[in-house]
Amino acid sequence: MDKRKRETLFTLARSGAAAVMAAVSGSERAAAQVSSADGWVDPAQLGAIADGASHLLSTRYATLEQARSVYPFVTRLDSEIDGCAIQAALNASTKVRLSAGNFRISNTLTVRSNTEIQGAGTGTVLTWTHESLADRFTMFSAENSSAIRLQGFSVVDISGSKGGYVFAGTRVVNVNVEQINADRMAIAMFSPSGGETYASLSNDLSSASDVSSDVHVTDCTATNIANSDDPRAAVLFAFCAGWSVTDCTFSNAPFGVQWWGGDSNPEVDGALTNARKCVDGTITNVQVSNCIAGVWGSMGSNVKIVGCDVDTASDVGIDFEGCTNSSASQNSVRNCVNGNFACFWWNVDVSFVGNTSRQSRADYPHLRVYNAWQATSNRSMTVDGNTFITDQTIGVIDTAYGGVETLEFGNNQLTDTRIAFSENTLRYVTVADNRLLFTRAATETMNAIEIGSLYGNGLGVAARNVIESRVTQPPDSAALYLWSDDPNSDSQFQVLDNQTSGFPIDLLTDSWSTNPARTSYFTIQGNTFGSGAYRKEDHGARSSVSVLRSNQGISN
Repeated sequence: MDKRKRETLFTLARSGAAAVMAAVSGSERAAAQVSSADGWVDPAQLGAIADGASHLLSTRYATLEQARSVYPFVTRLDSEIDGCAIQAALNASTKVRLSAGNFRISNTLTVRSNTEIQGAGTGTVLTWTHESLADRFTMFSAENSSAIRLQGFSVVDISGSKGGYVFAGTRVVNVNVEQINADRMAIAMFSPSGGETYASLSNDLSSASDVSSDVHVTDCTATNIANSDDPRAAVLFAFCAGWSVTDCTFSNAPFGVQWWGGDSNPEVDGALTNARKCVDGTITNVQVSNCIAGVWGSMGSNVKIVGCDVDTASDVGIDFEGCTNSSASQNSVRNCVNGNFACFWWNVDVSFVGNTSRQSRADYPHLRVYNAWQATSNRSMTVDGNTFITDQTIGVIDTAYGGVETLEFGNNQLTDTRIAFSENTLRYVTVADNRLLFTRAATETMNAIEIGSLYGNGLGVAARNVIESRVTQPPDSAALYLWSDDPNSDSQFQVLDNQTSGFPIDLLTDSWSTNPARTSYFTIQGNTFGSGAYRKEDHGARSSVSVLRSNQGISN
């Protein structure tokens, strides 16, 4: 069903750089000291050439010992001088200004607390040159640090590597990554202290000292991020508290934004009683295109996705997996194979509000629920005030691969899109105040709104919906189809104040229970049925009960 790997966390490449200012030659130290009256250090004063050409240490120093007399942290003569000069500047000052130029970097650069790295905008280019076979490596690395800002430069990876990030923070606090443009390299990843796992981390991340917190990525772009057996997100938050991505654009990337607070599979970390360990995140005005998944995450709490745009994903667009108290609002999503919007496993209080979804294939759902077990542990889901538009065919919103205990679907506008809340275990389903317009005919019998498979004394409500077909639909197509097959309890249905037109059948009800002691009860009241066709069918062991009052178009 869902092929994405979730066995991470990732191993970061780490630098062994140490403080070097004391070992810098006297002339270079003096240059650094006079480079700026306000304390900014320019790597050019420490040997950076930044002309885009390769300048290895071996071209300037005959031996490693000679190179170490200037850059005592180096371990190889095939290191790029530009990168060594930047590391020397980072060790010399907490304020490093990268002037316009093309700097070549072959080793991870270590960043300490209270550091600001500022480029000259698009004129400053950092080129990663060393091919790495690691699943994850990084250009800039910070660990157990705070108050860091990277701002205003471009990055390109020409090494052919598949695991690179511009910045990786391990147990960092108050980090801002801003105005970074990356080609063939992802932007940032944040993680807890090394060796920490879901089981070892505190359940309350707001007071945890071993996670990354208050970390933010703003106004960045990344493109052409290579896919691999362990796909990268342009921005990844693993076990973080208080995080955000704002005003960013990611294209041709495996994932756009990803959060990770544990494995959502209930057999691993995802039981409802377990804590969600990536919390308080916002993703705002992020554009993702040509990806595997646009914006998604596992085991998050209080995650808000607002005003984002996802276009063309081979898996899902916006996806919550085992999350609580999380929402997607005012987003625009299209052309995602397994759902423009999706939920996996056990979620509580997840909502999709005010979004726009567009699909052009019948087998690409607008919204779909996924989980492998027939149970209602997927607690609550709200879909309100959205627009769903299907071009060229009839699209679908469904529960084809998973159940929900409480599903509320209201105030939505649907064009050539049907609702199928029936294929897996459901309990309380409300479809109310929606408008469904069909401008093209289905290729086979279909139902505009279907509610079924209710269990555990379930209740299905279809109320105040306007369902209109302006074309002739196939025979036996129904505007409303409600049914249950629960063998252990009676199911209740309320069909109230709906308006239907243009369908061969206005309302179809059925009971499929094999238990003669159980059946379904239908209250049908105040509806206006344009075709005048109500079909009551009973395929189960006991007839259902229908009560009709004050309807127009059919006999009461």
